[in-house]
This record gives sequence, structure tokens and C-alpha cells, in this order.
Amino acid sequence: MVPEEPRFEVSNISTGVEPGGSGEALLEIENTGPGTSNQTRTSITSGNGITVDGSTPETPAEQIIGDLEPNESTTMTVDVAIDESISGGERPLKIDFTYEDENGIERQANSVTASLSPAAEQAFAIDDLESTLAVGYDGEVTGTLTNEGPRTVDDAVLDVTPQSESLFIEDTRYALPELEPGESTEFRYPTDVSGQADAGPRQLQFTVEYGSGDRTTATDGPISERVVIDDRYEEFSIETVAADVRQGETSEVLLEITNERPETLSNVDAKLYADSPLDAPNSDAFVNELEPGESAEIRFEIAATADAALETHPVELDFEYDTERGDTVVSDVYQHPIDVGESNGDDGGTTVGSIVTVMALLTGAGLGIGLWWRRA
Repeated sequence: MVPEEPRFEVSNISTGVEPGGSGEALLEIENTGPGTSNQTRTSITSGNGITVDGSTPETPAEQIIGDLEPNESTTMTVDVAIDESISGGERPLKIDFTYEDENGIERQANSVTASLSPAAEQAFAIDDLESTLAVGYDGEVTGTLTNEGPRTVDDAVLDVTPQSESLFIEDTRYALPELEPGESTEFRYPTDVSGQADAGPRQLQFTVEYGSGDRTTATDGPISERVVIDDRYEEFSIETVAADVRQGETSEVLLEITNERPETLSNVDAKLYADSPLDAPNSDAFVNELEPGESAEIRFEIAATADAALETHPVELDFEYDTERGDTVVSDVYQHPIDVGESNGDDGGTTVGSIVTVMALLTGAGLGIGLWWRRA
């Protein structure tokens, strides 16, 4: 009587390993024969760019899967490494089975040729890339990254490499959240531009690093994108609101400054400098915060000598301020025109200088009257 023999089938070989990666593959093995398989062992021969459990075509990988009754199945996990050169499509795995029959005699069962397919490579896209870059200033590069699938990725990193020495990005690696297929996330890179840079387009290369299988990191990219460096611009614009500077007098000057930078500036300290025949008794002003395009008025006192020429004289201003990144910056020096007019004369009495003179005279007269009274 011919003993009943087991027979094996292999199905559902699944792996998330991409070309160039390594990880685990799951095999489902079923005994479809009429006989029991005791102490079952597998021998897997791989090749064609796929390595299973460190096997080679000359040295198969072996595992023990135990006893299997007729119509009983089990799963087996193997380590898989896939060469980077492997393209899409199935790759064959030859699996041999040995077992012990009911008498404890080792026997050879049927061989199975199964197929293993590398996982499809992930793809990502970058859209809505924008920048606020200008010669000599700090700016930022922003955009949107989309996971085009086919799998959800977690713990991925977006890395950027400027293709120009005039751009400097201190932290080039941007950690990404978990992204399902079709899901997008925004990114932001603070970027410095050299003061010696020329305005114009620059290339950036983006690479996405993500897990391929369980143990390796795969990359998608480089993805080349272009940003534009603008010409150097003024940080502030300055307009005169009120100024009536006259010979021999000290007057209040009211200026309006506007933030021309594309970011909010805080702790803006303004300093005014004047040379003869002008002087600035009160040369400091402060603005707490200025949003992009926002204006504020600042006040100074400017004095003109009695012989100051009746013409336009320059004063200089500079500004120290904090950026959104927490950097403290000292601006360029700005020149601003101040017109000097003819003195109002003795009957003016409205300027700071005239008031001081009158108060001095009154004080002197008061002292004289006091002394005469005491003597009387």
C-alpha cells in the first residue's frame, strides 16, 4: 500500500521592500496532500537580484516550519534584500520541502516555484514653491510636498541642497509627518542670501528619505526646483510728516517709517545723526513692532544754528531691529533731507529755543524783584 504523502502550495508572498531595500516577506504554506508532514523543513533558493535569509544560488536558506496536517497551513517570515538595479515585475523563488513520515523516515516532498514582487517605489511631488529671498537678507523657502503613493510613509525627511554658494540653509533636513497616499504637507526653510550675491534664479535640489522595508532607507529624488533672488531693497521707507526747522531754534520733527521687508520687525530702535549746522538734542525713537507694509511715526528734536544756510541739509538715520527668526540686525544708513527756514524773530515765541530764552529772562527779572523786595 502506497503511503499517503503531503503536498505543499505557497501563496500570498507579500513584501513592502523596494529595490535597494531590505525587510521581511511573508509566505503562506499549506499542506494540500492527504498525508501528514512531520518536522517539515523548507529550503529556499533565490537569485536574480533577490536574496532570502542570506541565501545564494549555491547555498539555499533553510527554515523549520514544524508539523502540518492535511489542509493545514502556516506562515513563514523570511528576510529579503532586493538589489537597487531590480526593476518592476515578479522574481521566482524555488522552495523545496523535506519532512518525516509516520515511521520517522526523512522524505522529499514536491518543490514549489513561487513569485516575489518588489514593492513599487514611492513617488513625491513638490508644488507651490515660493521664496522671499533678496540680496543680503534673510528669507525663507516654502512649498508643499505630496505623497503620490503607493504607500503611507512615516518618519520621512525632506532634504534640500542649494546649488549655489550664495544661498545658505542652516538646517537642510525637514521632518515630515505621516503621509498617506495623496496627502500633502507644507514645509519651510529659513534661508540666508549673501550680500555679494547677484539677483536672479537659483536651483534647489530636494530629496525625500523614507523607510523601505523594515531596515533600510530609500530616497526619491533629487527633485530640482528654482527660486529667484531679488535685488537688494530698502528695509524702510521714510517720509516727512511735519518739520519746521528754523535758524537759531530747536524744533520737533515728525517722520513716518514703513517696513518694506516681507516679515514683521520688532524692537525697532531709530537713531538720527546730524552734522553742523544742525544738531539733534533728542535723537532716539522706538517702535515696538511693524508688520510688512505697516507704518509708524517717530519724533526727534533738531536744532539749527543762527547762521545756518537757508537750504536743505541732510541728516542720517539707522535702525536696529529684531527679525522673526530672532536675529538682531542693524540697517543701512539712510539720508533724509531737512529744510532750514528763516528765524521767526523775537516775536515768534513758539519754538523750543524762543521759549527757553523767554523763561530765562523771566527768571532773571523775578530774581531782581525778589532781591529789591528783600532789601526794602
